[in-house]
Amino acid sequence: MTAAPEPVEQPAGEPSGSSRAAGGCVIAIGIAAGLGIVTAYPDLGTYVAGLATAAGIRKARGWVAKRRQDAPEDAEPELEPVDIVAVLQTLGEGGQHVLLTALKDAADLPDTKTVKALLAEAGIRIRAGVRTPAGNGPGVHGSDIPPPSPTTSSPSSDRCLCSSEAANANTNNNRPDIVQDPDNPHHWLVKERV
Repeated sequence: MTAAPEPVEQPAGEPSGSSRAAGGCVIAIGIAAGLGIVTAYPDLGTYVAGLATAAGIRKARGWVAKRRQDAPEDAEPELEPVDIVAVLQTLGEGGQHVLLTALKDAADLPDTKTVKALLAEAGIRIRAGVRTPAGNGPGVHGSDIPPPSPTTSSPSSDRCLCSSEAANANTNNNRPDIVQDPDNPHHWLVKERV
């Protein structure tokens, strides 16, 4: 006697061809029944369509929220604060121009968009093309780099910061008076103060 052939096992979760066909028939019958109801009772069909749409939206929002929770966090690491002006002043010593890429590398920033944002925040003008020994491209012109602020730790004793208004030796300090001509109201006269 010959042995009966063993049935082939389907992997779990994958439906067989006959169950797919049965599922397709059930869906087709459901769609036909739904169209028949909508044709016979249009108000009921609109109501049911609204309920189905709302349920679908709720399900989609739940699915999106779950995917966001399950997704690995690719959040950008917090960047340490960078004094972009100090880095720019160091690179631009001697009035040299500074490329944005050189500034990005020196400040250890992720991209030139970040450099542009920091420069805009500091009020420093970015030019479309500057020439440097390293090459040409967008950057900061040497004349646009702010000078380093003076240190206030040791004030110089040979500089006088006092006001000297009393020492004014100018002879043209008297400003003239402008008065309206009494004979002609549209005419103004300039009279020197005495």
